[in-house]
Amino acid sequence: MQIIITKINLFIIVVIFFFNPAKAQDDNSTSESKPIVLLHGLFQNAQSWGHWAEYYRELGYTVYTPVFPYHKGDPAFLNQHIDPHLVNLEFQEVLDSITAFIESLTEKPIIIGHSIGGLLTQKLVEAGKVKMGITLASANPRGVNVLDWKYIRSNFRMVSPFRRRDKVCTPPLRWFRYTFFNTLNDTTAKAEHRKYFIPESRKIAKSSTKKGLEIDFNKPHVPMLFISGQKDNDLPPRLIYKNYKAYQDPTSRRDYYEFPAKSHYIVSEPGWEKVAGYVANWILQNE
Repeated sequence: MQIIITKINLFIIVVIFFFNPAKAQDDNSTSESKPIVLLHGLFQNAQSWGHWAEYYRELGYTVYTPVFPYHKGDPAFLNQHIDPHLVNLEFQEVLDSITAFIESLTEKPIIIGHSIGGLLTQKLVEAGKVKMGITLASANPRGVNVLDWKYIRSNFRMVSPFRRRDKVCTPPLRWFRYTFFNTLNDTTAKAEHRKYFIPESRKIAKSSTKKGLEIDFNKPHVPMLFISGQKDNDLPPRLIYKNYKAYQDPTSRRDYYEFPAKSHYIVSEPGWEKVAGYVANWILQNE
């Protein structure tokens, strides 16, 4: 009888060990620890990545959406309560903040960056901080430019020497309609603008091309993907392609893809799932 009881107790211990919910949860957290960091662009914050964050979490990634300094909060609140420090925010401070966040993680993440977040991604790749770098309509680094009227019209408000630097930038909806929302109808554009967009420092874009912030295009790097939108007025495909082609190391993997009918609002406009899916497949191919 004692032998039977001992065997039963042993069986119970085995069952508890292998089927303990807490242990299963720990195993899942380990297997799903692959980190992805989503970097937003100008006039936006982490809320712009809502759909993408959910999409990648469902694929088993641990997703982080850090925000630039003075960008955290609900857009409706931020539009009514502008942080006085925002006006002086420059690219280097943003880069330092995001770099510190990346370094706080337990392993190198995959970075997906939109617009100025794409340029941050390029700098993080150059610094050897990431596992892969994916840019969506990346802002161009110092030395990479094109003569394009749409590009000039979209960006002049931010970099014009005639505009005051002691005030934050709060463009009217008509500017967003041209720069971000040129593929959306008026009703959708108004709703998106109200829900996701915030005031911005004029100094971030201007300072991102300062001397000393150049990209070392000859340096070996981790796999990189550059994505442009065919109808992007703000950072047109020709500029994104020139940025991509500037990289010279023959041993490093880099790819380029132009999404048909996509604007600068490529992260959130209808059909964003196709873009997220394309990126997810590319990541799997390069892991």
